[in-house]
Amino acid sequence: MKASKSRIDRSVNDHEMIVGIDVAKHKHVAKILFPNGSESQPFSFSNHRRGFETFLAWVCLHQKRATCNSIIVGLESTGHYWEPLAFFLEAIPRIRVVQVSPKHVKKTKEVYDNSPGKTDRKDAGVIAMLIQMGRFQRLVLPRGPYAELRGYARLRERKVVELGVQRNLLHSLVDWVFPEYGSLFPKLEGKTSLTILRHYTTPEQISRAGLPRLSNAIRQASHGRLSEACAERLMEAASATIGLQEGIEAAAFAIRNIVASLERIQQEIVLIEKQLAKVLDQIPYAQQLLSIPGVGKVTVAILLGEAGDLRRYQKAEELIKLAGLNLFEISSGSHQGRRHISKRGRPLLRKCLFFAALRTVKTGGAFRAVYVRLAQANRMQKTKALVAISRKLLRLVFALVRDDMAYQPRGELRAA
Repeated sequence: MKASKSRIDRSVNDHEMIVGIDVAKHKHVAKILFPNGSESQPFSFSNHRRGFETFLAWVCLHQKRATCNSIIVGLESTGHYWEPLAFFLEAIPRIRVVQVSPKHVKKTKEVYDNSPGKTDRKDAGVIAMLIQMGRFQRLVLPRGPYAELRGYARLRERKVVELGVQRNLLHSLVDWVFPEYGSLFPKLEGKTSLTILRHYTTPEQISRAGLPRLSNAIRQASHGRLSEACAERLMEAASATIGLQEGIEAAAFAIRNIVASLERIQQEIVLIEKQLAKVLDQIPYAQQLLSIPGVGKVTVAILLGEAGDLRRYQKAEELIKLAGLNLFEISSGSHQGRRHISKRGRPLLRKCLFFAALRTVKTGGAFRAVYVRLAQANRMQKTKALVAISRKLLRLVFALVRDDMAYQPRGELRAA
């Protein structure tokens, strides 16, 4: 029954008019493929409501002339310019909106007209052709809490990237001014380290501060975990540093600015994660996913933000493909290729699952025993073992939601 439903979702009937749209920032281009195989002239329309309504009127006019029962509209799922148009079209009952892979468009453009050329008009025709061939996926737009989770998750990812950029800048400047400093703290961007850099930026300022004042600052910043011993090592390193002295004032000014940026970004990430947790409380099956050892609220929030409502998937393979964790190989004749993941899904979902896998293979994690077997008994590379764990984790997540069950550490499941 499920296989039959899947075939229906990916088919086009003989009385359905196909519309391919090449999406851009300001002007979209559409092309119609009629049931008899003929095509319309390209139609350009603007990326605003009036343009959308003009496009709709154009489509309805051609539908009436061609006496088609229904309309299927296909878009490339690239960037973000397509989303307002997709939401607009999805609200119209007689239109079915689907998505086409950009990689398919790129690889089949020569089949369309036996030419390597690329134009917006040609891409619209290629998209329509791919839909006719059944090479499309249903388009499910995020709504309600899932849309909120996606927005917060992607905002958090941008902040994490921004944090990494600022952290790298800080490392380079500190290595120039005070190269010994990095070995005295586990993390240069940690709270204690940033407090010292904000108040005592250069080795000279650290030496002038004196042991009592420096010890007190370290004790307060670390909540009593570090104090006089750390201050002594810091002062000793400052007195014998090989850091450069030329241009040190400019470097110190840059370090203080970067420290302020790092502290601001860290605070923003904390606030975003609080919002993620708040929205996650609206998902009825969130607690079932949080019952997996090593899987926290941020992981579940990102997963649901990228994948949407997990109850709409018919099998785990759909989720695995969405994450780009589906396997492929290139073999020919006697040559047997190695298997790799496609990486054609959503990168943030794949990244989230990989880091979740790292936590689930630690002592007490849900997949510790599986990881040990893969890494030791099967002699699998650690990275490949973690990718395998990511796939298993996604299968487990799907099963918990499908069966309305919660995870048990002993491997048993109980009704949620």
